[in-house]
Amino acid sequence: MTNKTIMYSIVILVTIIIGCYAYTYEPPGRDPASIEKIRDADISTSLTTDNFDELTKDKLVFIKFYSPGCPHCKELIPAWNELTTYYNEGDNNDNILIGSVDCTDSPKGKGLCAKFKIMGLPTLYYGDASLGGIYLEEYGGDKSFNDLKAVKLEGKCNPGNLDACSASDRKEMKQLMKLPNETIDKKIKELEKQEEELRTGYTDKFNQLQKDYDTLVVNNDLDKLIAKNTIKLIKDIIDRRKKGLDLLLPQ
Repeated sequence: MTNKTIMYSIVILVTIIIGCYAYTYEPPGRDPASIEKIRDADISTSLTTDNFDELTKDKLVFIKFYSPGCPHCKELIPAWNELTTYYNEGDNNDNILIGSVDCTDSPKGKGLCAKFKIMGLPTLYYGDASLGGIYLEEYGGDKSFNDLKAVKLEGKCNPGNLDACSASDRKEMKQLMKLPNETIDKKIKELEKQEEELRTGYTDKFNQLQKDYDTLVVNNDLDKLIAKNTIKLIKDIIDRRKKGLDLLLPQ
């Protein structure tokens, strides 16, 4: 075997090794080992489509929707763990659950994120987890431990929690609960129609306002251009007078 053949074989071997490494390598935080490490670092209750209803039944919750590869999600882990410990060790917190949902965990975590229509990460939801979480609200504040701890986890007025209702709301709720299903279905359709009409009306008004705004901008730009040209003309006349130049006047 010649030296040239040996060198050629070495080049091919190195190329194959580099190619395999490039194919399997993932940046830190996205490779399987890092992902599992990030998941394990979160001590809150892991929620999926399989266990959500069971673990959140009759509970007030604070839930984090996240991705192990998301930098902001990783930054949130210490504060979220501290919040979990705060409620786990507190008195009279048996009805409170701090949970996390990995939106990259397909299909169970991913399915839960799709159910709640999660768009950005991390996203936090809190409140009453009744009926699969339809009463949960999105949290939009700062994400330090003190900020998260300040959020009041309390039940909202709903058919399953009448104690949280005011006297008037409780009365209205009880009246609705007495209605037959057919009447409730009819009422829902009427309200959905009203909602659609309001949405359409808003869209029409917004489009008209946008059209009026665009017209105003065009007219304003035109007026400024006319004013600018008139000022230029007047300055030109004054300059010519100062120079003693004859001005052509109409006969």
